[in-house]
Amino acid sequence: MGPEMSRLTAIISAVVILLLSCFFSWRSGWNSHADHINALAAKKKEKAEKTIQPVEQKAAAATEEGKVIYRTITRDVVKYVQSPNRTVCRFDDDAVQLRQRAIDAANAIPGFDEPSVQSK
Repeated sequence: MGPEMSRLTAIISAVVILLLSCFFSWRSGWNSHADHINALAAKKKEKAEKTIQPVEQKAAAATEEGKVIYRTITRDVVKYVQSPNRTVCRFDDDAVQLRQRAIDAANAIPGFDEPSVQSK
């Protein structure tokens, strides 16, 4: 029983070592592949961020310009709405200039697909 047991133990040990070696090799390959995929995803994300950055800057600048114009228009519109003769639609030169400035500002905002406002 001695030599047969040692031979069986040696075979079992060799099989276990082989299985462990295969498992660790597979795991190492899997991790290497996962690292490669993560690196590709990081490059793709970085490229997308670089592509989007100028668009976001244009949008932020346009939003900031729009805020300034919006405040100006709101202040003048409130003045007309609070007037007792608000149903009479006679606009003075300031109102016409304000409208034209708003149209010019809308036409000057770059980077949007919507057609610009047409002046009369």
